[in-house]
Amino acid sequence: MLGRSTKVDRYNVNSIALWWLRRDFRLLDNPALVDARAAAPTVFAVFCLEELNRLNARQRAFAVGCLEQLRAELGRRDASLSVLGGDEAEALTLACARLGASAVYTARAYASVEQAAVDRVDAALARSGRELVRSRGDCVHEPESVAQQKRESAGGYRVFPPFYEAWRRMDVTAPLAASAPNGRDPTPGPLPDEPEVFDPKPGEAAALMHLGRFLTARAASYAFMGAYPASDGTSKLSSYIRFGCISPRTLCAALQDRMAKSWTLAQERDSMRLFLRRLALRDFFTHLAHFAPELHDAPLQEKMRGFPWSSDARLAEAWSEGKTGYPLIDAAMRQLKTSGYVHQRAARCAASFCCFDLGLDWRIGRDVWMRELLAADDALADGNWQWIAGVGSDQAAYPRIFNPIKQALLIDPQGVYVRRWVRELAKLPTRAALEPWQLSRQQQTELKFYTPEQYPPQIVDHAEVARDMLAKFREFRNRS
Repeated sequence: MLGRSTKVDRYNVNSIALWWLRRDFRLLDNPALVDARAAAPTVFAVFCLEELNRLNARQRAFAVGCLEQLRAELGRRDASLSVLGGDEAEALTLACARLGASAVYTARAYASVEQAAVDRVDAALARSGRELVRSRGDCVHEPESVAQQKRESAGGYRVFPPFYEAWRRMDVTAPLAASAPNGRDPTPGPLPDEPEVFDPKPGEAAALMHLGRFLTARAASYAFMGAYPASDGTSKLSSYIRFGCISPRTLCAALQDRMAKSWTLAQERDSMRLFLRRLALRDFFTHLAHFAPELHDAPLQEKMRGFPWSSDARLAEAWSEGKTGYPLIDAAMRQLKTSGYVHQRAARCAASFCCFDLGLDWRIGRDVWMRELLAADDALADGNWQWIAGVGSDQAAYPRIFNPIKQALLIDPQGVYVRRWVRELAKLPTRAALEPWQLSRQQQTELKFYTPEQYPPQIVDHAEVARDMLAKFREFRNRS
């Protein structure tokens, strides 16, 4: 069951409900929590440790940090956060019995993997005579509300431009006021030990502080400064959005409020509109995962299913370790592996190189993203990687193949980003750092290039392999 409806009202006669957190670690603008508090006088917060098994190591540490912050905040309010081990369905059923709850409230799931887990819990609770109530999730607009803007709403939008036109015409629901559970579990259970995370700092308070800094500084120059990997011009809010430390609706409301100020310059408003467009793109891929669950395993474009991608382990390892011999690509992959973050434009170049220079299956690249990225999300990874690979939600007749040399000169013209992440090139002058193969043989020898300790040679010739891959792609797409 979804959202606030007559079914929720049934629980006004009951005294206890559970608020099941999954990826919404906040008290502000939390529909599931608000629905639970409206339906029952006593609400317990619960988290299932099985959720951590779906995360990569970096994400697990961040999630536990968020839960620690939330548990401390609830403790100050004389409430608790219960941690449940074992199978989710069984754990929640047992928790309902132990705490006397007759309903469980949670945010709806969109991606197929999450949806399957929530459905299992729903079935288990139903067998025990209890109900799972699904409230709206963490999209600016829900999939069904945007899909209704189409002439034929079934299946939602499959390409972004018309989706965005519909999305931006819709009014954004105002964020809900902060709420909090009030149940105190005498045996809440321990959180697992994970390394402490400092950057970014976990939790809702840190997310709101980060949003404030973004609004007062980077938001105004986001369109320009955010385009260059070497600058600190992006929002850095992705991990907070992924774990629900802040809701997309709160972001929208804050940006729209700033844009409405009379002293906000026109170019500043343009920057903020670009950020809102990125939030719309996040909604788009999330909605796509909801309407097309097969997206996780198969290309959205049926005619591109069965394309003969490579699974060469040697190439995949060189790419994922940042040892391709192309400085921009290697910088992006080393940034990802070191920090759990990669600049969006560098990420696009690295993804394009994976699929079209190396010919690797887009799922190989997606899996590396899911393994390393702090903000890793199934729906966004599937949608973005299929878009890059030219097999997903794209109107273009042929894929966009990024030239790693030209892109390096375009987005990192001073070589700051490359030299920051590729240590072997750190002491070279700009042009040499961006194109080390242009150095003379004597210079390469003096710098000990192409030895195991130094920078590798180019793993492929971009011009040659890109041309061959495009021809292969064209032939497969145009087959009868």
